[in-house]
Amino acid sequence: MSRRDEILSQVEAVPSLPSVVIKLRRYLNDPDVDFNELAKVIEYDPGLTANVLRLANSSYFGWSRSISTVKKEAISRLGTSRIFQMVLCMTVAPMVSKPIKGYDIDSGALWQHSIATAICAEQLAKKAKIDDADEAFTTGLLHDVGKVVLGTFVEIDDEPIKEVMEMDGLAFNEAEQMVLKIDHSEVAGILLERWSLPPAVVEAARNHHAPGEGSENQQLIDLVHVADVLCLKIGWGAGGDGLSYRLDEVAVERLGVDMHAAEDVVLAVMEGIEEVRNMYDSSTEGEQGTVQHSHS
Repeated sequence: MSRRDEILSQVEAVPSLPSVVIKLRRYLNDPDVDFNELAKVIEYDPGLTANVLRLANSSYFGWSRSISTVKKEAISRLGTSRIFQMVLCMTVAPMVSKPIKGYDIDSGALWQHSIATAICAEQLAKKAKIDDADEAFTTGLLHDVGKVVLGTFVEIDDEPIKEVMEMDGLAFNEAEQMVLKIDHSEVAGILLERWSLPPAVVEAARNHHAPGEGSENQQLIDLVHVADVLCLKIGWGAGGDGLSYRLDEVAVERLGVDMHAAEDVVLAVMEGIEEVRNMYDSSTEGEQGTVQHSHS
């Protein structure tokens, strides 16, 4: 079996998204969604209810006044997209909070980077007046999930990957492609497709290191690419590979975001990441206590 086939079989072994996430995604696409039905899906799980209310009361996701009910307040105020993002955050957190040796990622560092990129992509979309802010958050959250699968293989082939990078002046993902015949962004795309996420999200995750040009999802790809590199350069969850990625200046031009706007975005990310991380620390201690160590 080739190394690529070995990796693909590991992707097949990753569990599907919980049924509650799939149900919520279905409701999202229904313009006549019944909030009572949506609330029932959430309230069926007491832990989920508590977390949705905690998230809804955070200053980044929510409003200033305290929210106490899922049905009447959380869903109607926050909207179905935001509720879906919250539940997705809860689902993904345990998976991306573990250390990933191949990338020298400490406990919680990938979670920190995922949240930072999600908030950054969403804020960039708002600054650039792009309508894809919802999908920008979702893709930002999930863009590096391929590292969870690929970490073990990268650890085994650590030396050849580093040699190729040095000899040919390649970015880390390009060296992965050379040595493993697949890279973490392609693995993310395959995994998100298996999870039945929208094609735009799948394509943006798959191409977040190579924004290129000409895709019908170009804006979303550019948003996630720029957000990812910006967050890595600031040091939010950068592992051993973090500083090897190059920012595509053409993608920045296409978005039309200037330095002043980028500074505003970074400030919003700083506030949001602290808020969300503190919230998860209090909701996950004991259950997945790695999250609180998310400073890289």
